[in-house]
Amino acid sequence: MKRRAGFTLLEVLVAVVVLTLGLLGLIAQTAALVRALARVRRAETITTAAAARLEQLRATGCNVRADGAEVVTQGSAIARLDWTWSTTADSSRRLGLVLTPRPTPLPALPPETLTMVLPCR
Repeated sequence: MKRRAGFTLLEVLVAVVVLTLGLLGLIAQTAALVRALARVRRAETITTAAAARLEQLRATGCNVRADGAEVVTQGSAIARLDWTWSTTADSSRRLGLVLTPRPTPLPALPPETLTMVLPCR
C-alpha cells in the first residue's frame, strides 16, 4: 500500500490546538500589560500632583499654614491629597501630606504619607 503525501486530519487538529493555546497566552499577557500600564499612568499622575502640591506648600509654608485637601483627576477623580501643618519642638513647621488613591477595578495603590519639616524663623 502506497502512502499519500500530506497531513492527516489528526495532525492538522493538533497543530490548530497548539496554535490556539499559544495565541490565548499571548492575548492574556497583552491584557495584563495594558492593565499594568494603566496603573503606572495613574501612579505617575498622582505622584506628579503630590510633588507639585508639596513644592507649592513648601514655598509658602512659613507664611501661610492652612490645612487643606485637593482631588487629583485624570478624566475622573483618581486620588485625594490631604495636608496638615504642625509645629515641632524647635519651632519649625512640619507638613504632613497624605495621598489616598481612589478604589478602582485595578489593583489598589496603598495610601502614602509624605512628611517635610520646614525651618521657619
